[in-house]
Amino acid sequence: MTPDGSLLVRSAMSMSRLLDSERSVDATETARLVRLTLGGDPAAFEQIILRHEHRIMAVAARLLGAREDVKDVAQEVFLRAFKYLHRLDVQKPVEPWLMRITVNVCRDAARSRQRRLATFVDVDEPEQIDESPDPYAGLARKQEQLILQKALETLPEKERLAIVLRDVEGLSTAEVAAILQSSETTVRSQVSRGRLKLKAAIDRLLGAKP
Repeated sequence: MTPDGSLLVRSAMSMSRLLDSERSVDATETARLVRLTLGGDPAAFEQIILRHEHRIMAVAARLLGAREDVKDVAQEVFLRAFKYLHRLDVQKPVEPWLMRITVNVCRDAARSRQRRLATFVDVDEPEQIDESPDPYAGLARKQEQLILQKALETLPEKERLAIVLRDVEGLSTAEVAAILQSSETTVRSQVSRGRLKLKAAIDRLLGAKP
């Protein structure tokens, strides 16, 4: 059965909820690695990079949609994270802090790209390893992710940021508001409007009737 816009939007939201428990367990270990890094252990920061690099690149791909920019963005994110790690409150989750840096770096990259090109380039997001025993199931998931990515690129920047951080990445409304330096009410409004536009964009890409 061909998925519709509502199904793909709900799929992204449920995926983020499934990751919540994993992130809560990982947060304790990441805080420990931060303390070790601040204590002068460079290997600890390498572990932080390994733990978060894939997610940073995935977020950058959804925000920028450009493979050639994604690795550069991830590198810059971790350079800034290392530079300002001493400002991090280790009593709070590291994820929102890294997401805030990622958003800022992506905005800088988008402005730089606009100066180089007249338009954005559509490319796939970073390659992901498919461990499914059913290759056709993996293909279906990849097609759904591609449709979701293309639909996200049609959203205005603020709504795309709110949707990616809230629905795809599973951050709380309060965390998203802090990252975007906005109010929770504004974030809720952006997410609500973004979901409607996202569904409409997905339906158009699937060739569904309005």
